[in-house]
Amino acid sequence: MPDCENGHWYRCHGLLVWSAFAIPQMLAAASPGTADIRIETGPEAARTVALARAQPDAGQGVVWQSPQGGLCFSVADVGDFWIPHGHTINITPHSAVDIPTLALFTMGSALGLALLFQDTLVLHCASLAIDQSSILVLGASGAGKSTLAQHLSMNGYHALGDDTCALWRVAGASAPVIYPSGTAFKLWRNALDAVGIDPAGHQSVGQRLDKYFVANARAADDRPHTVSRIVVLEKSDGKNCKPVLEPLDKLDAMQTVTEYVYRPQFVGALGLWEGQFSQISKLVAGTEVLRLTRPWGHEFMPEVVDLLKTGQSNMDSREPIKLL
Repeated sequence: MPDCENGHWYRCHGLLVWSAFAIPQMLAAASPGTADIRIETGPEAARTVALARAQPDAGQGVVWQSPQGGLCFSVADVGDFWIPHGHTINITPHSAVDIPTLALFTMGSALGLALLFQDTLVLHCASLAIDQSSILVLGASGAGKSTLAQHLSMNGYHALGDDTCALWRVAGASAPVIYPSGTAFKLWRNALDAVGIDPAGHQSVGQRLDKYFVANARAADDRPHTVSRIVVLEKSDGKNCKPVLEPLDKLDAMQTVTEYVYRPQFVGALGLWEGQFSQISKLVAGTEVLRLTRPWGHEFMPEVVDLLKTGQSNMDSREPIKLL
């Protein structure tokens, strides 16, 4: 059982967060205040999960409606989580869990659920910024979102976040804004080897994974950044194929972005799909969505980065697409 007696203040997704335990990948807050989200530990989450799973209609899903309100879920050997609304995350840590693993699931699934309660669109992506604008990098698990984001951050981009991104609507604006959500990317050992980084000098993501936090010296400022481009990663058919960057039409863009809604089972359990579709429709209407098809391999990363930086695709038109 981790020691959760001392509290910590953070900034994440534009919100002030208080946590009972350390979450290394969150940005430290300059000063305490009235928390937008409180992350509490205690027995309440375990009791709530037990009650929810005992309900006749609980089913075999991964998330359950709580009789006391909100949703709850459990992760074996990590903890029980109860999110009654968008401003509190209750956790009962399991006895064998370490702080990095507990923090990983808290900043991911638990915080993502709390953000859904606040009527945001949450996407599974990495995010980077240049000046006032931002670019989202979407892709399936293992597609190399974090690895590409790390390479881009070494080539002039500023890191906003890794894994999740909350898009906030702004009255009268054509595109939503995002805020920084973390201080580091999570990279597998082979990705570190590819860029010459020694894993021994970096904190492990958790006891289950051969994955490490890599702090980004070019972290973006804690302010809103307008979403200007979305890049969706896809694998090319053969290793000899050149990376190609092509725009998606609005219908294809909407269908593609919908595939990367974070934790769709949470969206369904809350009955939020109609609102999420509306937000995605507005997002793609005011944002260019591009498909980046490239070989999967670290040896191709310099060419991919150059393509994104220059915006020069290998399309027949040979016209540059300026990303930012």
